[in-house]
Amino acid sequence: MPENKYIVTIGSANMDVAGYSHASLNYADSNPGKIKYTPGGVGRNIAQNLALLNKDSWLLSVVGDDFYGQSLLAQTATSGVHVDKCQVVPGEGTSSYLSLLDNTGEMLVAINDMSITEHITPAFLQQHLAFIRGATVIVVDCNISEDALAWLMGNVGQTPVFVDPVSAWKCVKIRQHLGRIHTLKPNRLEAETLSGISLSGSSEVSKVADWFHLHGLRRLVLSMGGDGVYYSEKGGERGWSPPLKTHVVNVTGAGDAMMAGLAACWVDGSSFSHAVRFAQGCSSLALSSEFTNNPELSYAKVNELVENNHA
Repeated sequence: MPENKYIVTIGSANMDVAGYSHASLNYADSNPGKIKYTPGGVGRNIAQNLALLNKDSWLLSVVGDDFYGQSLLAQTATSGVHVDKCQVVPGEGTSSYLSLLDNTGEMLVAINDMSITEHITPAFLQQHLAFIRGATVIVVDCNISEDALAWLMGNVGQTPVFVDPVSAWKCVKIRQHLGRIHTLKPNRLEAETLSGISLSGSSEVSKVADWFHLHGLRRLVLSMGGDGVYYSEKGGERGWSPPLKTHVVNVTGAGDAMMAGLAACWVDGSSFSHAVRFAQGCSSLALSSEFTNNPELSYAKVNELVENNHA
């Protein structure tokens, strides 16, 4: 077991398959175009971003014993993530996300097949309990089952847990566990879903933050779109971090990069406000890249971006 500081990310690993039509899409026919296969999944993306930030990054996930699974593990390992503790499930298909886009880049229809994530069970996690507990920080995404999340919250001891809610539909799994979560990174809709408080404007954010802290959450990092990020620590600092000027190329993976930035800064011992700004820089770099994981992500690039946006 490594004795240095390491981060364990527990969550989904997908193969993203996107079909780009050269012309407007004809549903009843074969359409000439391009098909791209890229590694994805919230947990896997976070782990890769952490590796790009030179952190000792370990992924705990599951794949099938198929071509996608082999490819996913190989590509993720090549990016610097330790995948030795991922489980290969015989007879199961690797989690995949299939999307069709027209010639304007608009996504018209998608199918996600993520049933394999049910194999991230308490029994699977129990096998790695000592390793999980030994991490400096644990990052988990809400693609894993409610049982697995509940088991984690009850068994990680003192190790801080950072949670990516993934979606308004999936984040409800953690509502009963807010007191066990160190850092939560919801967007507006996820925060509304969990708290039951409407966030029609920026004036309600402190009320929402108070609700989360009342239910035990240590740190809230709330993405409010064009208004920037509101951050709040229970009994500590809170405030707004304005948005960074960004030329948006691809929105996929921006939240994953942000979570990686927050976890990396926790390992570094950075202040909360600095961590939020740095995480926004990671997100901005992801947004400005055609890739889900911007290969250019680094401390130097993020710090330069944040400096240049200094008002």
